Parts: sequence; structure tokens; C-alpha cells
Amino acid sequence: MKKYFIVIFSAIMLCAVQNSYAYWIWTPQTGAWINPKWAVKDTPQEQFDWAMKFYEAKDYKKAAEEFQKLVRYYPQAELAAESQYYSGKSFEGLEEYEQAFEAYQKAIQTYPFSKKLDEMMKLQYEIANRFYNGEKVKLWGIPTFPSIYKAIEMYQKVIDNAPYGEFADQALYKMGESYKKAGDYQQARLTFQKLVDEHPESKLAEEANFQVGLCASRASLKPSYDQSETDKALDEIEDFSKRHPESNLTGEADKMRQSLREKKAQSDYNIADFYWRLKEYDSAAVYYKSIVETLPDTEIAKKAQERLEMLEKKGKR
Repeated sequence: MKKYFIVIFSAIMLCAVQNSYAYWIWTPQTGAWINPKWAVKDTPQEQFDWAMKFYEAKDYKKAAEEFQKLVRYYPQAELAAESQYYSGKSFEGLEEYEQAFEAYQKAIQTYPFSKKLDEMMKLQYEIANRFYNGEKVKLWGIPTFPSIYKAIEMYQKVIDNAPYGEFADQALYKMGESYKKAGDYQQARLTFQKLVDEHPESKLAEEANFQVGLCASRASLKPSYDQSETDKALDEIEDFSKRHPESNLTGEADKMRQSLREKKAQSDYNIADFYWRLKEYDSAAVYYKSIVETLPDTEIAKKAQERLEMLEKKGKR
């Protein structure tokens, strides 16, 4: 009986080995066992055609694997650039937009001679727009939460790939808007200013110039003793008005300027009020007078004038 079991076991093991070798082959070229099912085709053209069959059948997962296999095994082949492009297209088909963006980035960096170069830059810009509009970042393949910083990162790569290319000014503008969404008005201002400086002929230059002033304004939301940001914002708005006197945005710029002047007046009034409470009336008078003389069109100027009149009656001036 024991011998019987040994014979049966040996037969099973022999079948297993035979089946195993039916799928795995030793190749002297690589010095390793390979499975023909997973092996690369004999030529780049065969591999490309094989991958395209999956792509055309919309089996994008398998297509991406096969296109990447061509790039891995035949990196110097003429079809490698095309395969890297279709790898990105396959990831887009899977709605794996981060992987698609990186696939295009690899193609742009590795194969700058590619005929698809301009199209890939456009596709990268469009993917960045997806994240700007709320596309969720995936973690282990699971959508988590929108990330405006992912959009900023992607726009920066679009700009780096072609600083003066077709999408550079658009990417800069959207990048500035992304920083605004994130509440980083200082960085937004710098980004819009870069667009104005580097792309003065862009259709977006006028709007970007306006945004420089707007962001500088929002960077100084509350009156404070240090009004350097408010002064900077006023300078930016004055610059916009000089550059674009006929702009449709002039009305908005005027409103912004007035709002900033009110902030500046409020700041000076707060300082004057501080000295008033300390009974340092001479110092308080200096600030009240400055408001009345330099910011007479503000609401605070009326209050400053009333305080000056009170000091005159008290003989404190």
C-alpha cells in the first residue's frame, strides 16, 4: 500500500513539472526562465501591434501593460515614443489621470523628437485642468479628495516643458487662479506678475495685470499697523490703470483702489486712536491730519477731522 501511494504521488509531481515547463522556457539570452504568455514579442512592431489590439478593444489595462513592455524592452526603437504616448492614452481610458500625466511627462523628457510632442503637452494641460476643476487624487486606486496643489504641480510641469510654448501663458494664469483657490494670495500675485512680465503679448496679460492688484489687495484683508502690503496693492492697481486706461476692468480697479484706501485710512486711525488713549495728543494729531490730507475721500477721514476739531477745542494742538 505504501509503495502504491509513492507511485501515485510521483505521477502527480511529474505531471505538475511537465505542466510547469509547458508555460516556462529557459532562454540563454536572458539566462532565466520566462513565461511565453508574459514575454515581449520578437520585434518592436509585433509588440506594438499586439498592444494596439488591446487598446482598440478598450482593454486599457492590458494595453498599458503591453505598451510599457515595449518601452522597457525596446527603449531605442522608433516605436518606443509612440508606445509611451499610447501608454498615457491607456491610463486616460482607465481614468487614471495622474498616471497618464506622468506617462506623457516621461515621453516628453525621453523622446523630445516625438511627433506627438505638442499633443502630449496639450493633454497634460487638460489633465491639470481636471484637477483644477475638482478631480480627486487617488490613493491606492481609490478617489480621496480634490487637490488644488496637484493642479499647481501639473501646471508647473507644463510651463517647465515649454516656458514659451502654446500653453505656457494659460498654465501660468490657471496656476495663479489655483493659488487663489488655496488662499495663497502672495504666491498668486507673483504668478500673475510672471505672466505679465514673460508674456506681455498674451491675451491674458491684461487680466493677469488686474489679478496682480486684486491678489495684493486680498493679501491685506484687515487694517493693521503695518500697511506695506496695502501700499503695494495700491501701487499695483495704479500700474494696471496706467497700462490699461481703456480696460473694461477699470471700474473694478477703481472699487478696489477705494477699498484699499479705506483700509489704509483705518490703519492710520487705529494708530492715532492708540495715541489718543495714551493722551499723547500731539502724536495722535499727526495721524489724524495725515488721513484728512492724504485720504480725504474716505469715510474715516470724517472721523479724523472730528477728532482734530476736538483737539483744537481742548487746546491740545
